[in-house]
Amino acid sequence: MAKYETKVYKDVFYFKYNEMAETVAEASQQAAEVKKALSQPNITKFLNDNSNIKTVAKPEVNEVWGELMKWVSENVEKNATIASNVTLKMQLNRLSKESGTYESIRAFTNLEEALEFMGIPEMTL
Repeated sequence: MAKYETKVYKDVFYFKYNEMAETVAEASQQAAEVKKALSQPNITKFLNDNSNIKTVAKPEVNEVWGELMKWVSENVEKNATIASNVTLKMQLNRLSKESGTYESIRAFTNLEEALEFMGIPEMTL
């Protein structure tokens, strides 16, 4: 199985993480691919599916993801994350509410709810 899968549907770039990056180099390569896809003029939304991730990234890998998420928040209209558990979903949504971005950045544990938020309930994977 590949470490991640991608798909473009309408104005949404979908990125499904199957296995956490182990090194900064690997995470940086993946982050560059996400940025490249999200830089396309027809892509305005990012659906990040972390439902398969059960481990925590190394601190140095988390730095890469933090930088990417800052970039994403400045370059897309909507961002949805599918979290692997309710606790993580609640934490992400609390941060989004506190930062005033809840209307555009939200976490879910359910793919269907995330697709609805993104305005593409008919998308199939």
